[in-house]
Amino acid sequence: MHRLLKRQLRKLGLDGEAPTPEEWQHFLAMVDDAYSQADQDRYTLERSLTISSEEMQSLYQQLKASSEARMSAIATAFPDILFFQDEDGRFLDVLTSRPEDLYVPREEIIGQRMEDIFDEDRVRPFLRLLRDTLETNELQQIEYQMPNGRGETRLFEARMVPMDFREKGKRTLLTVVRDITDARREETWGRLVSKAVTAAREGIVILDAERRIISANPAVEGICQVALMDVLGKDVSALCDPGGELLGEDAWLTLETVGGWHGEAQICRPDGSPVSLWLNVDRVQPEPDGPLHYVILLNDISELHASRRELEKLATHDPLTGLPNRILFQDRLEQALARATRTGRSGALFFMDLDRFKIINDSLGHQVGDRLLQAVANRMSAHIRQGDTLARMGGDEFTLIVEDLKRPEDVVHLLEKLQQEFRRPFTIDQHELRTTASIGVSIFPRDGSTTDELIKHADTAMYSAKDGGRDQYRFFTEKLTLSAYSYFDTEQGLHKALARNEFYLLYQPQYEVATGKLVGVEALLRWNRPGQGMINPLKFIAMAEMTGLIEPLGAWVRETVCRQIQAWQEAGAMPPRVAVNLSSRELTRPGLNASVASLLSTYRIPAELLEFEITESVIIERGDVAYQNLFGLTEMGIELAIDDFGTGHSSLLNLKRFPLASLKIDRSFVRDLLVDANDEAIVRATIVLARSFGMKTVAEGVENRQQLEFLREAGCDVVQGYLCGKPMSHQGISRLLASADLHCDD
Repeated sequence: MHRLLKRQLRKLGLDGEAPTPEEWQHFLAMVDDAYSQADQDRYTLERSLTISSEEMQSLYQQLKASSEARMSAIATAFPDILFFQDEDGRFLDVLTSRPEDLYVPREEIIGQRMEDIFDEDRVRPFLRLLRDTLETNELQQIEYQMPNGRGETRLFEARMVPMDFREKGKRTLLTVVRDITDARREETWGRLVSKAVTAAREGIVILDAERRIISANPAVEGICQVALMDVLGKDVSALCDPGGELLGEDAWLTLETVGGWHGEAQICRPDGSPVSLWLNVDRVQPEPDGPLHYVILLNDISELHASRRELEKLATHDPLTGLPNRILFQDRLEQALARATRTGRSGALFFMDLDRFKIINDSLGHQVGDRLLQAVANRMSAHIRQGDTLARMGGDEFTLIVEDLKRPEDVVHLLEKLQQEFRRPFTIDQHELRTTASIGVSIFPRDGSTTDELIKHADTAMYSAKDGGRDQYRFFTEKLTLSAYSYFDTEQGLHKALARNEFYLLYQPQYEVATGKLVGVEALLRWNRPGQGMINPLKFIAMAEMTGLIEPLGAWVRETVCRQIQAWQEAGAMPPRVAVNLSSRELTRPGLNASVASLLSTYRIPAELLEFEITESVIIERGDVAYQNLFGLTEMGIELAIDDFGTGHSSLLNLKRFPLASLKIDRSFVRDLLVDANDEAIVRATIVLARSFGMKTVAEGVENRQQLEFLREAGCDVVQGYLCGKPMSHQGISRLLASADLHCDD
């Protein structure tokens, strides 16, 4: 009996003697049950297997779809191309979001080997890549050029790596291909730019939004004499000396508004040495929300400036004396003539020729002659103003341009001084040389409207001086020559006039516009010269200022005024405030305030009865000294007024800085009030300006009722002029004071 059967019978208890029928029947029933159970178990197993297979298939499909979806999403977001291949090089799949980059369409790739797609030359590097990857089991990469689907030849990078699963028993590989054409081009361009920046002779500085240096090229070190490591991370001002600025606030403002600025900058390097730079600055923000930067290009133009100056000097200066030559002289004369025509201030042209120079040059040689010309140039240069132009025209001829003359006669002092200097001997190589000069003078713009006319007239006058015996000067017109001699006569008379009591004062009334009442007078100096009569104040006062006589003359005026105020007081009258002119020399004299205080004390008069009038040019030219004296006067209680406001260097800063009480509107503006709209506008503006600074306005030269009405309507405070009263003696003012009802409107 088979052992398995025996084992089963033994389990059933039938492995002994032959079974009885009952036992056999029981056995068959059990076998039948066993077969029945076996059928049920087989059915259950088959059903289970069927259900598991369907679920597994469904799960597989779900996983496959999910994987493909993920791979598709990756491929869509990924700029690269993904190739799946087996170990034979057969393409299993291709994923890309840019099918136009493929050499051939995707459907023509899948299932094909590389040899089926590429020709022998193109496939060779790919087969080598496949072999190396399989042998090393590591990532391998190559670069290659290949046309894309649009026929454009592009540069690609391929990275191949083995994968961990097999396809039909074969190893698989993944290749990632990227188009690096643009990146490589930018990389190459970046290297070129970097090399260009490094090699550039032009300094390049990059700043962050806080104006800190974040990058600079080596040229900056040479231009600014700094070490880059010392300035990186610091403010751009680190390129200058302490306290200096590479860019001013105006430049930064332009940068912020228009995005760029260029211009010249004069700076000192951190070591203190000066340098001239040409700057080009741009405000750069590559991305709308990105960081802000500034790019500065620096060019050292110091040598260019030096070369330009040298060339200009060679072209415009005499190489022997260093003076301007004929070219520069002509240009300076044209400018001077234009300024004189525009401002109404005269100028003078001197044409000078050395006497006996040819004899010296021929007898002692050209070297001595040249040194004499140099000595003459140096001596004359030492005795002219900084703004005047001394030039050498050639040979022994020199010219001199003198500007800003109040009167043509002003040049006489200079002419006399130059002739005195010429008469002094010149020591050249142990030779004591004596030479003089014949000088011709033309006044512009009166003597000519062009430079050629002025030169011709001055030259004509110079030859007239030579014909007259040399060592003298001649003006272009005989009339002006006579006027020059008259000038000296007037100056001599002025020195004696004070001692001879030839001066006296007149007083012109000043009336309040609103009430018409007398509120003040202006003291006016007059000179009655014996034998000549009345001398124009414009003539002798300017001469007194030039000669220094204005100081004793001014002191006489102030004392006379104080004595007269005392006399009015003693007569029982209510004295008006008296305005007295104060000259530049007096205002800058240290003892001015003490002398005025002494007068007030001596004559026992209130300071409020004095007013000093000054011109604006005085406080502009001598601001600090004038400032101290003016404040000292106002502390005493004396009021200050600006005389002839608007005719000179009007400045709002002066109105704010100095303790002024009044502005006097010059008669030149009042005269044409009703016929010149510009004068009307100036007068109105002056009144508004004075009121805004808390000052009064006094209009001079009011001669008719129409002018008065205009000034009243414009808001002027005080007027003076022939309409209200001519200048009069102190007796005339006394009569006015006695007539309390007398008004300007009367």
